[in-house]
Amino acid sequence: EQYAKREEHCDVPWKHVEDDENLGQWLSNQRTAYRKGNLEKPRQQRLKELGVIWNLQELRNNKSWMHKFNLLVKFKEREGHCRVPAMHKEDGENLGKWLSKQKHAHGLDPERYGKLKELGV
Repeated sequence: EQYAKREEHCDVPWKHVEDDENLGQWLSNQRTAYRKGNLEKPRQQRLKELGVIWNLQELRNNKSWMHKFNLLVKFKEREGHCRVPAMHKEDGENLGKWLSKQKHAHGLDPERYGKLKELGV
């Protein structure tokens, strides 16, 4: 819980130790128990509330999306708007193409949609 509050995510590196406990390995064990159907429902619910993502592919996709979103924030801070040219690159990433895909994505996650809308997209 302390890690999630401080870091604002639950993507704990595997070797991360906190309060003399290997938190990363512990979380890996929780994910394994979840996949096998052996994780108690109350613990499952509590970890979900903290923001634990069970599927590692989903976690990677989320990290990638947040990275590009943060590039968009950087662009807006510099330019004063979110009208990114189609071929514009920000820190080597094709931000214009990414933003275009977000705008035209059917079934975009409501939380992601909200973040984009709040930013002014």
